[in-house]
Amino acid sequence: MAERDGKGRFTKGQSGNPSGRPRKADELRKLLEGDAEVVARKIIDAAKGGDMNACRMVVERILPAVRPAHACVTFSLDESKPLADQARQILTAIAAGQMPPDQGKALLDALASLVRVVELDEIDRRLKAIEETNSVPS
Repeated sequence: MAERDGKGRFTKGQSGNPSGRPRKADELRKLLEGDAEVVARKIIDAAKGGDMNACRMVVERILPAVRPAHACVTFSLDESKPLADQARQILTAIAAGQMPPDQGKALLDALASLVRVVELDEIDRRLKAIEETNSVPS
């Protein structure tokens, strides 16, 4: 087993995969190298013959997965309001059909990340104030 340091990382010169890449994968690649076109033709022929697994393989390789794509949306967001109210404004825009749900979720996730940053900033500010108070000689 590879050795790790105190932080759980692999020590220099130690690998997390000491056996390396499996040889069978390399062997399979070499086998397919010369016959890849023949194998591809067989899969395509099987797909044409109604083999649904072959069809799935062909389609997955030819067509990328479709992801929702929407034009940019603008809506009124009052940034002077508290963060909870801003989240409500986003939910209202989604409910009113002014914004697609996936974009609304992305905005709500971003807002939640902002909340965590604000909380950490507040904790840091308070900690520094406590440290300054305790470091003043009495």
